[in-house]
Amino acid sequence: MYERMMIVVEDGDVSVPAMEEGLALARVHGAEVLFFHVLPNYVVPTMDMPPMLGGEPEQFRQAAEQTAQRVLAVAGQRAAEVGVRFSGVSGSASDAAECIASAAGSRGSQLIVIGSHGRTALQRLIFGSVVTRLITLAPVPVLVCKKQEGQSLRADLPSQHGDLSESPAPGPT
Repeated sequence: MYERMMIVVEDGDVSVPAMEEGLALARVHGAEVLFFHVLPNYVVPTMDMPPMLGGEPEQFRQAAEQTAQRVLAVAGQRAAEVGVRFSGVSGSASDAAECIASAAGSRGSQLIVIGSHGRTALQRLIFGSVVTRLITLAPVPVLVCKKQEGQSLRADLPSQHGDLSESPAPGPT
């Protein structure tokens, strides 16, 4: 049913359930996976904001690209471990959900797999929700994965990566 799937990955453990579920689906369908990482936008500090890490836009961009490379490399290593064909790419836009939806459409993805923080309605109101917006914008189905307390990840795909932010960056894949 699926030949090409997009798995959205970010720095942190919210991506792990999506990556594991997406890779399990890709194995079953013989699908190729496109790992996609959204680069954060630089926010110009104002008088009432503390300065951002790195301070300058160029330093921020370089740090964001290094993080994207590391996250995509870890995801690629996991795909290689389970025998799934993959590629990885990052993108940026003023709206993360639009960025993901656009990339999925332009790259021929038939399914988007994304992790969720599992925020409450009040938290979504304060922080926003990429997932909620993505569901309305996506040109293809969206599978939202959230790790439940006490739930282990897919037993058929033994995982060595509990947290993408803790995994060392492997060599080129």
